[in-house]
Amino acid sequence: MKDGVVIVNTGRGAVVDEASIKEGIKSGKIRSYGSDVFENEPNVDQELVNMSQVVSLPHFGGSTLETHIDMENDVVRNVESFYKTGLVKNLVPDHKGLFQHL
Repeated sequence: MKDGVVIVNTGRGAVVDEASIKEGIKSGKIRSYGSDVFENEPNVDQELVNMSQVVSLPHFGGSTLETHIDMENDVVRNVESFYKTGLVKNLVPDHKGLFQHL
């Protein structure tokens, strides 16, 4: 990894090792870090979020009325599809072994 990188976690909190993020910021390897999800929510690492190089937001990116309605409709469609065909429309793939190369 180059020096002075910017890291943004748009996934899940556990995807990022927050202790390594703190080390990287302190050493200058990481210039800044942004996230709205954290490794041990709701017990967020206060040292991390109080660093001036960190931008943290509450996890509310999908919290709109439209998003909730869409999610409810997806659930209904998946249940209907399962009972009609035995299959769901939004199957989450098996990720076992996906990151073994890292």
